[in-house]
Amino acid sequence: MNPWKILMAGALAAASMAGSGLAQSNAPAPKTWADKLTLKGDLRYRYEAIRDDAKKDADGDVYTRERNRIRARLGAEAKIEDHLKAGLELSTGQADPISGNQSLGDGFGKKEMRLNLAYADYSFFGDAQPYELHAVAGKMKNPFLTMTDDLTWDADATPEGVAAKGQVSCGMATLFANGGYLWVQERAADDDLMLVAGQVAAKFQFVPEIALTAGAAAYAFQNVQGYDVLDWENKNNAYGNSTIDGTVAGGATNKAWGMEFLPVVYFAQLDFWAFGKPIAVFAQELSNSDADDLDRGHLVGVSLGKAKNLRTWEVGYSYAELEKDATLGMLTDSDRWGGGTDGKGHRVYAKYQLQKNLQLAATYLAGEKCISDAAKKTDYDRLQLDVSVNF
Repeated sequence: MNPWKILMAGALAAASMAGSGLAQSNAPAPKTWADKLTLKGDLRYRYEAIRDDAKKDADGDVYTRERNRIRARLGAEAKIEDHLKAGLELSTGQADPISGNQSLGDGFGKKEMRLNLAYADYSFFGDAQPYELHAVAGKMKNPFLTMTDDLTWDADATPEGVAAKGQVSCGMATLFANGGYLWVQERAADDDLMLVAGQVAAKFQFVPEIALTAGAAAYAFQNVQGYDVLDWENKNNAYGNSTIDGTVAGGATNKAWGMEFLPVVYFAQLDFWAFGKPIAVFAQELSNSDADDLDRGHLVGVSLGKAKNLRTWEVGYSYAELEKDATLGMLTDSDRWGGGTDGKGHRVYAKYQLQKNLQLAATYLAGEKCISDAAKKTDYDRLQLDVSVNF
């Protein structure tokens, strides 16, 4: 054979192989499980000083309790397919449903980590639609729209059960509809304590700088009255709610809830820009339809700025009042007046975004607890200094 032909054939073969290798190197690598997984977490270190006039030392004097606390959370969410995702999150904390804080100073003892989230989220229309409808099951993030400072929910609450979340955009308006069938307490030999809830809301974006969100929610707690109070500390704490003698009602303790709870909540928030900063003004009104007295709640607040980007800041103020039987106290904010209902007070806070993932914050709460009984009413003050890191 002609040596030139042999040389030409070899060159063509080599070029073909090189071209094939180049095409393969430029082709996108196949996706692995790691590409479907998103990891995130946060760590908060808090100094806290609490002066509760209802608590006295051995000499009968009111004292200020000081403590340092941490909260650490680590979560993962996997996008299993276009319509389905699932998530898990671990958090420090004990069985407390509304706090992941762990106090320091117990002889360097190990801190507990517990399951805070475990859910599956199915999207009926996927992510590229002008409307959304999600079905969520498990231990989930709160499926309802809430205020920055909310009358019904603590920000750390993670409800359990099944929920549906929907929204649709129509011109300048976005409509929301959320519902839940949630297990509060499973009882082996009795009816379960359930929460059946629904919420509707609308957000009107008048111009890019002005928006109004308004809505209503109804939270129907079932099988509450006459049952032993549910207290994770096992101290018969009713978190402000009225109680009756549990042993008379057939319970095992001396405290049982005195009534049912069906709080109906109305809320609104106006967002606008002024002085080159975002401003939010919000309000809530609450009434327990299953109570005849001490059944109301009120909240008003305002915030200026947004601590999100580097060297941005935010300040805010709110005033809240929750009468004794306005809502189920065990799920409300755990910080103001020590948690629960039957209190009123002010909250002032400031935040500063020192770095992209590092935030400094200070919060001061001044309030009164046991406001339903003038003879038992006492002052309550709380200072919190936070350093938070997100990753």
